[in-house]
Amino acid sequence: MKHLRTERVRPTPKLFTYVLVGFIALLGLTCLYYGSSFAPGSRKSDEFDGSNHRVRTGIGSVRNRDGVLAVSRFEVPKSVPVRESNHLILIDVWLHHCPPPERRFNCLVPPPIGYKIPLRWPVSRDEVWKANIPHTHLAQEKSDQNWMVVNGDKINFPGGGTHFHNGADKYIVSLAQMLKFPGDKLNNGGSIRNVLDVGCGVASFGAYLLSHDIIAMSLAPNDVHQNQIQFALERGIPSTLGVLGTKRLPYPSRSFELAHCSRCRIDWLQRDGILLLELDRLLRPGGYFVYSSPEAYAHDPENRKIGNAMHDLFKRMCWKVVAKRDQSVIWGKPISNSCYLKRDPGVLPPLCPSGDDPDATWNVSMKACISPYSVRMHKERWSGLVPWPRRLTAPPPRLEEIGVTPEQFREDTETWRLRVIEYWKLLKPMVQKNSIRNVMDMSSNLGGFAAALNDKDVWVMNVMPVQSSPRMKIIYDRGLIGATHDWCEAFDTYPRTFDLIHAWNTFTETQTRGCSFEDLLIEMDRILRPEGFVIIRDTTDNISYIKKYLTLLKWDKWSTETTPKGDSLSTKDDRVLIARKRLWSVPANSAS
Repeated sequence: MKHLRTERVRPTPKLFTYVLVGFIALLGLTCLYYGSSFAPGSRKSDEFDGSNHRVRTGIGSVRNRDGVLAVSRFEVPKSVPVRESNHLILIDVWLHHCPPPERRFNCLVPPPIGYKIPLRWPVSRDEVWKANIPHTHLAQEKSDQNWMVVNGDKINFPGGGTHFHNGADKYIVSLAQMLKFPGDKLNNGGSIRNVLDVGCGVASFGAYLLSHDIIAMSLAPNDVHQNQIQFALERGIPSTLGVLGTKRLPYPSRSFELAHCSRCRIDWLQRDGILLLELDRLLRPGGYFVYSSPEAYAHDPENRKIGNAMHDLFKRMCWKVVAKRDQSVIWGKPISNSCYLKRDPGVLPPLCPSGDDPDATWNVSMKACISPYSVRMHKERWSGLVPWPRRLTAPPPRLEEIGVTPEQFREDTETWRLRVIEYWKLLKPMVQKNSIRNVMDMSSNLGGFAAALNDKDVWVMNVMPVQSSPRMKIIYDRGLIGATHDWCEAFDTYPRTFDLIHAWNTFTETQTRGCSFEDLLIEMDRILRPEGFVIIRDTTDNISYIKKYLTLLKWDKWSTETTPKGDSLSTKDDRVLIARKRLWSVPANSAS
């Protein structure tokens, strides 16, 4: 017994060493675990289970056992890395999932050498600074098609395209004539408002539609003709990166009155016509598809074979040729389910099953089926919407699908009208004429913020967070444009895209989902132009924490903060911060 007792009281040196090594290893693992929670690249921090007193939900935030969120006083980093070159453009932006930290760049993206504040709209429609997008290969590749011309320190855009060498303006008039619209106006008295331009090039078609009171979502991938969309956004034209591939486009069903493809390099027949069926999902009842491509007019055997196969597919989809002239054909989508129900049994493509939600878009695979109309929408051309511009403020029929009454819609519209007036009073000392053109609303709700800006010469990319995605249909029903997005991830666009970014409760929502404040701020900085503005409306604690980053992000050219007037959408804790990003640069061979 005495010997046993001695072993317990006086451990051997060897046992002591084992215990010490084990303790050090445990301590190291603990530090590694907690250190990863604070790492600048962490999108979603590790969470504890319900037995702990708090759950860490991202940089600058904690959640207690009851699920109540609050900003903790974590140490703000002393600096944010600056990327040496200007090539951080599309890395991991295409992926609809969070890349691991080792593949992510949490750093500031400097402007290219010689960058200048962009030319202002409407001048920018026709010319941009070459130094801002130093990629002139498109001018050489498309020199015979009038896309763009290098002219000294500028790049000019004559308005041409692959199938409209004489200019987009004349091409638009010719389409209106084909459709026999009054006065050769493609908007047809306001019934044509939203257009999807697929494979848009530098978006000259969308640029010239604006004078017709038509707004186009100009869509193009980062393919062999790189930087097309970067040119379009630099010009101040509504556009976005995107590709017709395997996933649905991030727009709800029945969003567009017209879709357009001018030599858009898309194989519409692949996979049982699934890409055409995606257009079918997106077009409103009675919508048009304008197709200007050799398959529509060329008489050689290969193009005739493709054209005949497309004609057969369209016939089975119940689409009809509305007009055909020169190099273009216009197809029309039916306004009812009648034709679908008259097809022979087993005809492909089939109707989508009743359980399919045509408005579900985030990370949802395309389906090779036809989305039939609901009983309510049956025979309702343009989904029963009033013409533009009345549809901007008129309660749309689909409000009831999201549980919003017409009265609530009108109140929301008026609330945002007053809020924007208040914002503009705060911005007035700093905003010059036409200094704001490209605007993003990060949490658009019903589109009230964008509607309130309609009297200004701007366009708004309305972004609907995934948790609110059913509301995106209201954005399009109002004659506005936007996309569904998860703000735990990068947005599909180039650096220096927007002049103004509005974030209403976006940081609170980001907290709730367990994502990083720092990542979101750096992503906002990536897409914000030098001398651009951010308007952040959030809780007092969140605003206080964000303010600590203003100098690090170089958003300290000018800022103001206020407690806004109370309204039906606000809380007692609302606070508004407006900051302006300064133009900065780094030496050509410097990195920090």
